[in-house]
Formats: sequence, C-alpha cells, structure tokens
Amino acid sequence: MTTPAAVAQDTGRVTYLNPTGFVQQVERQLTPRLPGVAGKAAGLLDNGNDTSSYFFASLAEVLETEYGVSRVLLRTKFTSTRPAEPSLIAEIGEEADFLISGVAL
Repeated sequence: MTTPAAVAQDTGRVTYLNPTGFVQQVERQLTPRLPGVAGKAAGLLDNGNDTSSYFFASLAEVLETEYGVSRVLLRTKFTSTRPAEPSLIAEIGEEADFLISGVAL
C-alpha cells in the first residue's frame, strides 16, 4: 500500500465579490467655448509644483505674444495636494475670461 506524500487540508470557504455597483451620474452642461482668446484676459492657475512656475510664465508670454491675450492673471495655489481657496477661484472668475489650470513638472 502507498502512503500519500501530502494530505490536502480544507482551506476554508471561497467568497466571490461582485465589483460592480451603483454609479451616480450627474447631468452637466459645458460652458460655451470662446470664439477666440484675442483681447481676452487669461487666468492661469499653477497647482504649486516646484518647477511649474517656469512653464506658466512661458505660457503667459506665448498667450500674449502669439494669441493676442490682453492680460494674464497668473496665480499659484498653496499646494497641489489641496483644492484652491474659494477666494482665489472667485478672484480669477471675476477678472479672467477663461482659465487654464494644471500641473507642470
């Protein structure tokens, strides 16, 4: 008679999870696009990375010299890990015709 080298142990119960769930969808309306940016005030919101100020300074220059933007309002968030302060968003919203926000490395 042969002796088994190993005996299978009951390892327990296997549970299968269904990863699908309810997804909340919200209808939103996009803001109409500007016909152009010439003569408009641009808002640039730098998310606060160490070197992104160089990118946004260059972008501001290009917007003014090549696209005819009348002025650039360049603002920087305190940190990229937190949302912008409501007062900062309000300021840009009042003074700029459009906003470019981002992170540049």
